[in-house]
Amino acid sequence: MTPTRPHSRPCRGRSDVAETARRASRLDWVDTGRGTAILLVVLFHSINWLLEAGFDVAGWQTASAFIASLRLPLFFMLAGLFAQKWLTAPWPKLWSTKLSLYVWVYALWSVIATFTFMLGLNLQGQEGNYLYQLVYLVAAPVSPRFELWFIWALALFFAGAKLIRRVPPWIQLSLAAILSIVAMSIEGFGGIGWGGAAKYAFFFLVGLYLRDRIMTYATSTRWALLGVACAVWAAVAAAGTFGGLATSVPGYYFLTCCLGLLAGICLSRVLSPVRFLRRIGSRTLPIYLTHTSIILIVCWLLHFLAEPVKENLLVAVLAPPLLAAGSAWLSLVIANRVERSPVLRYAYVQPAWLSRSKSVDSR
Repeated sequence: MTPTRPHSRPCRGRSDVAETARRASRLDWVDTGRGTAILLVVLFHSINWLLEAGFDVAGWQTASAFIASLRLPLFFMLAGLFAQKWLTAPWPKLWSTKLSLYVWVYALWSVIATFTFMLGLNLQGQEGNYLYQLVYLVAAPVSPRFELWFIWALALFFAGAKLIRRVPPWIQLSLAAILSIVAMSIEGFGGIGWGGAAKYAFFFLVGLYLRDRIMTYATSTRWALLGVACAVWAAVAAAGTFGGLATSVPGYYFLTCCLGLLAGICLSRVLSPVRFLRRIGSRTLPIYLTHTSIILIVCWLLHFLAEPVKENLLVAVLAPPLLAAGSAWLSLVIANRVERSPVLRYAYVQPAWLSRSKSVDSR
């Protein structure tokens, strides 16, 4: 007897599962981009503090300057990519899910970072500024420092985007682009916090309002087009870094960052099969909060090494990536351990009395 063929419904079920998996895989590049961006940030801080500790890593510093126009535009664009739902969400929901988390970790880690930064001051020979660092904590809500300005800026961007949501997007993008060009063209504009927000608000809004176009570009199968975007960015960034155009031509660095964003999306697409990048991209907050303190402690210990060791070519080549990888890994280890503690877990999660909500949306 010929076996009875099953109805088509199970087949549709398998098709639905396949379609869901396909759609999920198309967003792998987002977590990959986040993971890539955060690792580049960790590498940037590793290079800077190894220099302060006396290591001959000037070559890495040049490389970091070259990729800077990819690193931060990608980071902030991805932050805005899933922010549209918060424009129409009630303020209490935005507070309990997003803003309270940013406020809490920014306040807590400002204190922690102030004490670990004192090791950095010791490396720089500025021990006399210790008391000033404690006093400066009072101004932290309006004058962010350290790497924590990212967290401060994200809170500002989410709240600001909701406040101006009725302004036509093209006006928001145009004004933000002008502000970014000005901030990037004037050295030291606005300081690390306000200046950083002025430079990169445009890219957050790009992710917010141009999401569909970004998704289409990111999932394009026209590899030649993606390759051209990367090549053009590399050429423009090289001219800016090695030819001095980034600092001498107003608007040049902004253009480089726009191209760097396109290249960063391409890189995220290419690297999306790399599982550890996706895993890191799904847990960027603990890495971001913890890594600089780890780097400072390690660099303070390393600065006692003999000068021939610090000037060794092999050490100069290997030290930055090893320190960056180790700091990112240890940040996740610490986060995984403390999340089981009823008290220490609040290093990365806001308390219920502040949020009035037990759930925290990672996006």
